[in-house]
Amino acid sequence: MRTRRYILEAAERMLQTKGLARLTSKEIAEAAGCAEGTLYNHFETKEALILAAIEENQPEFFTVVEEDRVGERSIEENIQEIARAAIRYYQKLLPLTTALFADMDLLAHFRLWLQEHQRGPLGLYEIVASYVAAEQRLGRLKPEIEPFAFAALLLGPCHQYAFIQHFQGLNPFPVSEEQFVAGMVQTLLSGGIPVR
Repeated sequence: MRTRRYILEAAERMLQTKGLARLTSKEIAEAAGCAEGTLYNHFETKEALILAAIEENQPEFFTVVEEDRVGERSIEENIQEIARAAIRYYQKLLPLTTALFADMDLLAHFRLWLQEHQRGPLGLYEIVASYVAAEQRLGRLKPEIEPFAFAALLLGPCHQYAFIQHFQGLNPFPVSEEQFVAGMVQTLLSGGIPVR
């Protein structure tokens, strides 16, 4: 299992530094410290490896938005933590998804995989919307808030933040990530938390 993890991590690193078009399975194996044949013991094809790397980045985000968060700490703290986790997820995911768009066959395989497993980027929106709805049931968020719209307004800027950083190769924002998240969440929540 450890070898599989090393291969996935090596594939992510190589995609970020080299891109998909020129990347070979031999280079991935060398970066993972294993023989090329070992790579194929864990993944049928290079494409299967890329898809696995994309898939396995989601659980880290999902663990941040768990049921036991509902009703705990402040709404603002929870939403900020969700936003930071979303930014980390998108920062890892963007180089991988860029590889998808560079290879239409791989993208078609990934779309098919999404349909078969009923997963994908939309799952993040659904899990955040579920969290929002649970907090509404506890009276910690106003019932007028539409949960899916709230999720979209939170995750959209997180994706854009990661995209701009990845695209420009640096942090072009006039504020730190912490300030960006705090300001975005404060703006999003203004008027959302009921007055006690």
